[in-house]
Amino acid sequence: MAGAYERVPSSAEEPPRSARRRRLGASPPPPRSPPRSASGRGPVTNISLSSGEPCRWVVNGNAADGGAAAPWFEHAFDYVGTHEITAVLAGGENATFDVVSRVVRRELRELSDGERAKYFGALFTVYALSDDEGRAKYGGDFVSAAWLVREHLYGAADKACDHWHDDAGIMNHHVGITWQLENSLRAVDAETAAHYWDYTIDARKLDDNWRASPVFDPTWFSPATTKTNNESIVDKGRFAFTPVLDARNAGYSNQTNPYGLLRSPWNVNKVPYLLRYDYVLSDEYDGYTTFPKCSQFQAYLTTSQWIGTLFSALNGELHGPVHIMVGGLWGMNEKEWVAPLAENEDWFLLASKYMWRQGYVRCPETCSMDAPVADCFCECPSDVLAGMSSTEALNRTGVLGLFGGDASTFNSYGISDDQLLSELCHVGLPGEMFTSAAPQDPIFWPLHGNAERFLQYIRLVAATGVIDLNETWGYEHVSDVASDTGVVCNWDNATGTMGMPHCTRETCPGHRSDDLLPFNKLTPVQDRLYTNVEFYDKTGPGSPLLTYVYNSLSYWPGCTDDMMIVTDDGDIDDSMDDASR
Repeated sequence: MAGAYERVPSSAEEPPRSARRRRLGASPPPPRSPPRSASGRGPVTNISLSSGEPCRWVVNGNAADGGAAAPWFEHAFDYVGTHEITAVLAGGENATFDVVSRVVRRELRELSDGERAKYFGALFTVYALSDDEGRAKYGGDFVSAAWLVREHLYGAADKACDHWHDDAGIMNHHVGITWQLENSLRAVDAETAAHYWDYTIDARKLDDNWRASPVFDPTWFSPATTKTNNESIVDKGRFAFTPVLDARNAGYSNQTNPYGLLRSPWNVNKVPYLLRYDYVLSDEYDGYTTFPKCSQFQAYLTTSQWIGTLFSALNGELHGPVHIMVGGLWGMNEKEWVAPLAENEDWFLLASKYMWRQGYVRCPETCSMDAPVADCFCECPSDVLAGMSSTEALNRTGVLGLFGGDASTFNSYGISDDQLLSELCHVGLPGEMFTSAAPQDPIFWPLHGNAERFLQYIRLVAATGVIDLNETWGYEHVSDVASDTGVVCNWDNATGTMGMPHCTRETCPGHRSDDLLPFNKLTPVQDRLYTNVEFYDKTGPGSPLLTYVYNSLSYWPGCTDDMMIVTDDGDIDDSMDDASR
């Protein structure tokens, strides 16, 4: 069993047992929120014996409904976990059984006003308080947003490789960190959960007007656009001026940007607030006109599928565009590169990061806060290039292969290899969502719940026999993608300030089947770290380990007829899908 990589120190629907119809589209109407208890503690559960026999009810040793006999009773469980129910029959016999209660995660739009206020109130508190402040007030389950950002940075911004993305560990890591957030939210308010955002709804109903989504309402996650100021600061709404921790001076993390802020080392932005930007280089929203659509999700609900293909899709196509569209990228020297960049705007940042891991791009260790950003940008030092021409450097780093093998496209627009290398070494300034510090943006959290819900749905469908799901651990790598390089760089023997790492093609630790994940105490019964395969097994739909459940796996309002339509043969019925039209 492989050890865990460096990590932050510690301080569903169950498949029905009965046979079911092959056509998954034959499902009930959209789910309604379950009834609430009079105390406001959450959903109530109706409990009865199958015989309908009246009896006295006891819950965890306490008489229910005043001890009166009744054929059924309603109860709101006050904690997540297993509860013992005893039915005391008239003849003196007892029937005892266990009931498991779970947190219910709902789509943000399905929450009542009161539920939404609780969610955003708890989330704001997680971002507003330090670890010490939160734990003093809310107990040991509290972790701050800074703690979660640091954990994500340790995994995703390591110089060796990305332990969280672009390989088989992608979903496990984001399921785990969202679970950590949920435990912290519930420490603040036990009546909330890590609710999710189904952005396919926005893709269907709003299309290219996606910025009008309620998720960007000032009282929700604040507007997507930051054109009201010159520094790309989120300056309106609930999360206006959300601070980025000065982690170095606080002694909080050794993974910071040159200014000491809790950002990726190559993101040299010195503005200490949450940032979003409307463009990636010179292209508005990286050329995307809307969020990923239902039809894109449906394309992976086929008769036969490999889990590695699903991991790859959920890493990229099915959620990646949201990160890029909300984060953005600016600060380039060249202003008008739209035509030569074509569809590769987002690859620029990823290629720069690839060169950074290989040691070609070097960023300052420290920059004084009074130093202008122009004096703190990354570069490719001449000592590293060691006399190589720009063309040689672009080839040796593998970057030209990402752009089709040569720079002819750029050259045809009058952009030389020298200019191309200079821009890649310069890196630019990304918004939080387009970086390894993405949890700094609160909208990060509901985004990943939707990905987990889709994965659970496919696993549930496979459990019914409708599709064949090959769950052999692995990942479908995409060739010529700057983030999916398969390169791991060992810096242990890099000597001197310009020492270079030894880079090889291998799987980054954190993605292999027996690699340990850095998530501890997700539940009261967890007494050790889990491997990737163990965690995957324990987080499937219906797993007894899960402390939460999604309100629905099959209900997708972003799809035609509000569901992922499946034919009797298990294939996607394209004739029924007009979500993309």
